[in-house]
Amino acid sequence: MEKTEADFTMTFRQLSEITQSQLQELVIPQEFWALKMISKHKLFPAWVSQYLSRLKSNINDSDSERRKRMTAVNPRYMLKNWMAESAVQKAERNDFSEVHLLQQVLCHPFQKHSAAERAGYSSPTPSWARGLRVSCSS
Repeated sequence: MEKTEADFTMTFRQLSEITQSQLQELVIPQEFWALKMISKHKLFPAWVSQYLSRLKSNINDSDSERRKRMTAVNPRYMLKNWMAESAVQKAERNDFSEVHLLQQVLCHPFQKHSAAERAGYSSPTPSWARGLRVSCSS
């Protein structure tokens, strides 16, 4: 994940959502963009094989049970610098809509929110924000 500069939050979330059969085929659907990114690494097939072997060691554990457990502990949404920056820019123009959206979404980060999806909160970082650096004192 580090070598491919993967989004850790979305990689783990998408690993929670993808089926074992999808992983076995090594054809990652486009909707799993973070997993698709790491699938380009030469060691991905070996890692998937090892991961699937590990899953098989959980006797009597179904794929749906695994996904349910994993989605309960891997959030879909995490506050990122670009989201905060976007909300601040709007708030400076007296538009607090994104601040309110972030509050709503981050109170329930494990649940899918249609407004958050439209805002791109589970998408790759927008190109305008790739170089954005925010510190605690910003």
